[in-house]
Amino acid sequence: MEVNNHPNKFHNALSAWVKEPDSGRIAVFFALCVLLAVRLAGFGAIPGGLNQDGAMAAVDAKALAEYGTDRFGTFMPAHLRAWGYGQMSALLSYLMVPFVKMFGLSRTAVRLPLLIASVLGSIAVYGTVKKVSDERCGLAALLILAVNPWHFMQSRWALDCNLFPHMFVLGLFFLVSSLKRDCSGRNWKLYLSMVFFALCLYCYGVAFYMVPFFLLISCALLLLQKQVKWKEILICLFVYFGISWPIYGTMLINFMKWETVSLPFVTMEFFEGSVRSADILFFSENIGEQLFVNAKSLLNVVFLQKEDLLWNSIKAFGPMYRGTLPFVVLGAALTVRGAVKEKDGAKKAGCQLLLVFWICSLFTGLVINYVNINRINIIFYIHIIFAAAGVSFIAKKWKMAAYVLLAVFSFQSGMFFHAYFTDWAGEIERAFYGEFLDALEYAKDYDCGQYIITPDTQYEGAWNVTEILTLFAFEVDAKYYQGADGPGQEGELPYREKFLYSNPPEGGALPKAVYVFKSPDMDKFAGGDFNLTFFGDYSVAVPVTEPESSP
Repeated sequence: MEVNNHPNKFHNALSAWVKEPDSGRIAVFFALCVLLAVRLAGFGAIPGGLNQDGAMAAVDAKALAEYGTDRFGTFMPAHLRAWGYGQMSALLSYLMVPFVKMFGLSRTAVRLPLLIASVLGSIAVYGTVKKVSDERCGLAALLILAVNPWHFMQSRWALDCNLFPHMFVLGLFFLVSSLKRDCSGRNWKLYLSMVFFALCLYCYGVAFYMVPFFLLISCALLLLQKQVKWKEILICLFVYFGISWPIYGTMLINFMKWETVSLPFVTMEFFEGSVRSADILFFSENIGEQLFVNAKSLLNVVFLQKEDLLWNSIKAFGPMYRGTLPFVVLGAALTVRGAVKEKDGAKKAGCQLLLVFWICSLFTGLVINYVNINRINIIFYIHIIFAAAGVSFIAKKWKMAAYVLLAVFSFQSGMFFHAYFTDWAGEIERAFYGEFLDALEYAKDYDCGQYIITPDTQYEGAWNVTEILTLFAFEVDAKYYQGADGPGQEGELPYREKFLYSNPPEGGALPKAVYVFKSPDMDKFAGGDFNLTFFGDYSVAVPVTEPESSP
């Protein structure tokens, strides 16, 4: 009787891999461990506080988890109303839903989706580079990603647009992987890549200017090289538009100023008073002048790595460390050579896709007005890939250079992480309203009839920022926010009466309420009717006699 020994072969191969892994696998495992370890260190605690956009995404995620709506009551929105005048991409909020359901509105819960996406993006970059080049270059990319300032910093706070580069490189990985068909002949990887490219449009508005151009150019290249067939292109279009049509519909509705369209499974909403078009070159009053300004901003932020916003980079290090530009240039040149001279058809096409990625990223940087690091975040993955190619080439030519480069990157990384977890941590906590959130958490423990909260947070009179942080800290129910009866005790005031966003009144008797106010206003509570607790720039005043309960 014939015995089927395929399971035994698989078991033997798996055992050999586990028991005797080669040096490459050990190095990849080590790089992944470093990448995870530094990202998990103090995760949720640093950066302290919470950015207002992250808080907004989290509040809408809570509403989606409980009611299937955003906080305004819109059912399954394809795009979030957010601040009204400026909308926000919805994918991050949807990804937060399971974590918010499990852990509530905590900083850890709202940051987990980006952490996971960042790790998956790193693995996708490793896989892409390994297929286009070799394992040595893939390992170099993974090691650089493990300690890269941009990649590390964006993975630890919740901002919707930072999902964009991760979704894109996941799509790129499956697209490059599809250049070599599996043994069954099915090109499922090609179709899966379209899923991630479509999801990009739910991450960041500028994806509308980059992703279609990338796909169009890539399609032409792959058709010319007979890497794809017309039938496959049609299936790709079906998958891509089958996922992305609601967001395309939302953009069309707002461009044409049509009314909101509500379907049983999605809402494509019209937003009045949007100002987002002011961020795009094509809607500028003087396109030529704005193009020059945009090119200058792109040069300063990406290539010269000049100082950017506090939450995007640390001044002394930039998004990719000083001195990496020569490796990026060398890697770009090597990729151009591969795109022209590579004998392996799949690798040649892969190099060409990387160059298309780079060109479209540069185009995106010119299209966006006044780019900063998070607005041009799509370009850093391709620059890291180029840098890895340059480092790998030099290390292969001169073995001693590998040790020198490892020492230099290790030193820079040590300095960066020291700065991040010490001086920068203190600065970012203030910028992310850490003291204000501490004051809100303290005030929340006093169950009173009314809260009077200063609107002077991000700037004087920033009531919308104050409100979204309050909704997060108090975990305010979405229905209650919309006007329904309070979920607490009977007779609770409506939301608009219970939470007042104003400063303590000048002179006269103060109403019996809990106040969260700017500390310089403490003189208004000099009568002895309130107990004061200070949180840096903010303070909390609690009535002495009412309420009776204390934390």
